[in-house]
Amino acid sequence: MTLPSPEIAEFRFSTADFGEHDRLPIFREQIGRMIVKLDPEPLTDGAFHAEANVRELPGLGIGSWACSNLKIARPRELLDGTDDLVLTIITSGNTRASQRGRDIELSPGQAVLQSSAEVGNMAVPVSPSRFFGLRLPRRALTALGSDPEEMMMRALSANTEALRLLAFYVRELDDGYQLATPELIGAVVTHLTDLGALIIGANRDGTAVAEDRGLAVARLAAIKADVSRNLGFDLTLPAVAARLKLTPRHVQRLFEHAGSTFSEFVLGQRLARAHRLLTDSQHNDSTIGSIAFESGFGDLSYFNRTFRRHYGATPSEIRVVPRRL
Repeated sequence: MTLPSPEIAEFRFSTADFGEHDRLPIFREQIGRMIVKLDPEPLTDGAFHAEANVRELPGLGIGSWACSNLKIARPRELLDGTDDLVLTIITSGNTRASQRGRDIELSPGQAVLQSSAEVGNMAVPVSPSRFFGLRLPRRALTALGSDPEEMMMRALSANTEALRLLAFYVRELDDGYQLATPELIGAVVTHLTDLGALIIGANRDGTAVAEDRGLAVARLAAIKADVSRNLGFDLTLPAVAARLKLTPRHVQRLFEHAGSTFSEFVLGQRLARAHRLLTDSQHNDSTIGSIAFESGFGDLSYFNRTFRRHYGATPSEIRVVPRRL
């Protein structure tokens, strides 16, 4: 178990790390029952697999899972007395959620809300499935005007912006988003709680708070990720806005609130990409013009001027040149 900071407890594991004969007992007793407070067992005879990254932040827990041929249950003896809510979102494969005498089949993009104060389980067939769960304190959701009981054990639609952005936000955390300070950790907890409240449903005042806070941050992060993926193409404000189902003016306002502009961000990302390529010895055979074009610049003179203004040196001056013996 690793502790990235005093505010975060993180645990990663994979059943593939254990011998075949030890796999189930270690998974059930040392990991399932003692650490994650769950009781896993294979659904059918034969091979099963599970891997997870479980993180505990102040007031919130995140668990990303990849499983096959497995039922992950929370039996009565493992209930810990909390009344937290667990929002599980399926990212690939199919999964069945059971609680309160109901079974729900879930497909990619769908989500379900369950109570950690009650027995229940998630069942994954032989074909692999990936999902993540967000453990949210009930009081944090009700503070935003949510009524979780109305949404419990329903298959929540994949076609909501808040659900898509929550999945994106958690993916960004999995990809190495550094929670370096207590302030940043607290902000992430708030943003995820806001998105959870919007998915479950909040009253008018709670919705306004969550949209101005967590939803706005997640939208801006999604816009920046879209820009980074498309630097080599003709990036226009209307095109990016359309891909994310936002208006161009809304995109502009998000950047303005962050103290920047859309065009400044795009230019900065293109320059940063060009700098990375120029200082990477694997691109020594590439011309400066081809690197500029690959970074989204159509005018070499403009690229040279803006690059020198930004980095205080010309592209030729900073690029890596192989030593000749």
